[in-house]
Amino acid sequence: MNNELTEYFYLLNYLKDNHEIAKSKIDLLKLELDKRIYYYGEHFKYPRENSSKHLMFFKDFLKEIYIKYLFLAKNLKSNNKKKIISDAYFSINDELKNINIDVLRPIHSISKNELSVGNLKVLKHFQKVKKFINYCDFYQLLGDEFNFELDKFQEILMQWYKNLNISALIVPNDIAFFEYLNIQIFKQLMRPSFIFLHGLPCRYNIYDENQTDYLIVWGERIKEHYIQLGFNPKKLIVSGHPYYKSKRYVKLRNNLDQVLVLTKSLEGAQHRDKVRLTDRGNLILYLYSIKNALKKRGVRFVRFRPHPSENPNWYFKFIDPDFFKLDTMNLSDSLKHSSLVIGPTSTVFLESIYHGVNYLVYEPTIHDIDLVGYNPVPPFDGFNKKVPVANSEKELNHLLNDKSMVDPSIFDDYISTPFDISFINKLI
Repeated sequence: MNNELTEYFYLLNYLKDNHEIAKSKIDLLKLELDKRIYYYGEHFKYPRENSSKHLMFFKDFLKEIYIKYLFLAKNLKSNNKKKIISDAYFSINDELKNINIDVLRPIHSISKNELSVGNLKVLKHFQKVKKFINYCDFYQLLGDEFNFELDKFQEILMQWYKNLNISALIVPNDIAFFEYLNIQIFKQLMRPSFIFLHGLPCRYNIYDENQTDYLIVWGERIKEHYIQLGFNPKKLIVSGHPYYKSKRYVKLRNNLDQVLVLTKSLEGAQHRDKVRLTDRGNLILYLYSIKNALKKRGVRFVRFRPHPSENPNWYFKFIDPDFFKLDTMNLSDSLKHSSLVIGPTSTVFLESIYHGVNYLVYEPTIHDIDLVGYNPVPPFDGFNKKVPVANSEKELNHLLNDKSMVDPSIFDDYISTPFDISFINKLI
């Protein structure tokens, strides 16, 4: 079995070499196929084995009616503006409208507040494909029936994009099924596609986020990390972040009065560089270790914030509810009420600094491998003097004893200001 990335056993690589379905289809379906293998277990909020197909079908039926209403109720006005399809996160679509671009949401990400691309014919074939994605098993996704419906949908969608003269595509990632499908369509149309970074990278590898023509990143330091990895600098564009448009220097709170603890979460799919299988017990180990360090300092309870993909009820089968109090506030309010954050590699690191609270990075590692099988990445790898990092409970104790602080200027390294996406008009 040949593999250009690295040597390991991985079912999807085997299928690429041995299944009659085209390799490009395996790449397109990667996340959906992976989810049917790995997205299981009570630790996930919506694990596949607990999903009720009857309930999902009923919800989708109601959604279909609503979507048809939206398509009939809205009409795209003809004008000379450039048109972009975008389901980017944050307020990117509003920012695009501010630079005189018409923004359409893709049909898989419809919104009542924005125009969506498609007509009833496109919608009909989209719904056929969506039912396969939602309800069918691994083997059925590799079958001829789905392959036929997928080809038909792609053909109709591509023709619709041509008719509307769509100039470009912006997506939040290049691995989800419909995002990847749209990227491939725009390659065939020879029109530019962009990923707008949806989070601070927890990994940098040449295979991820490399499917589009351009990768839009938040700050110069992120761009540097990708270039060091081998990315083409011409493909990387620094924009800043639409929520953080100006510099903000504040003195960070740093005490044990209101500690917020983040979880170390587990991926529900594989990335493109190599396979990682994780012991989910390490998710609990992470919290036990933090509790042990904080109890020594007289901390009686902390607020505990799982990742949005995680099930808090599963955690409470293992952890002390008198010590770990579930944090249910929105993130901004939660950070405003915190006096210290302890957590792993996370975008919350930057948000914490912005809200004026110190963030201690806790990434237990053995031989440079963290609890879930990744190599720590900058600025969480311990090599940046601005960021205190603990790679063991002993080191976490030292950081707490020394009242170690993040240098808040690290924020400017990773998020440039002011926010600017005017380059889009030049590139399309």
